[in-house]
Amino acid sequence: MSFDKQLAKELEEIVLHGLAQVPIPYEKGNSIRVKNIVIRKHKNGYRIFDISNNKHVVTTFTKTAALAIAKIVAERGNSNNIKDIIVLDNKVCKHYMDALFAKRAIEVSKDITRIEASEVKFDIATDRAWSSLAQIESYIFDK
Repeated sequence: MSFDKQLAKELEEIVLHGLAQVPIPYEKGNSIRVKNIVIRKHKNGYRIFDISNNKHVVTTFTKTAALAIAKIVAERGNSNNIKDIIVLDNKVCKHYMDALFAKRAIEVSKDITRIEASEVKFDIATDRAWSSLAQIESYIFDK
């Protein structure tokens, strides 16, 4: 089955034009776009840019937080929600680092007491990190 490349290109332009007007995330190149907001992976996490005025919005630790903030900025939402998401993202970062520390202590320690204490710390840190991520996801999906 053959198709006209010109028609395929025109169809792609129509779809991309429609996606630029609706706050649905889509991948384009090495970035994720939500309306006029671009999310790019960076060594420090995920950077969010507003391409309508060429400004850096914020850098987040998780992609989930980046998507939540991008959705709020694209919909011209409440800036207090953005602050709440940043606080939750920082909690995820902290608990993730705590879990890494505890996991390393489990791997290298020879003391049974320290291993058991580190396992408890690991469980607590991962549970709290997942809990914070779930709260961030509630900003992405309709309440």
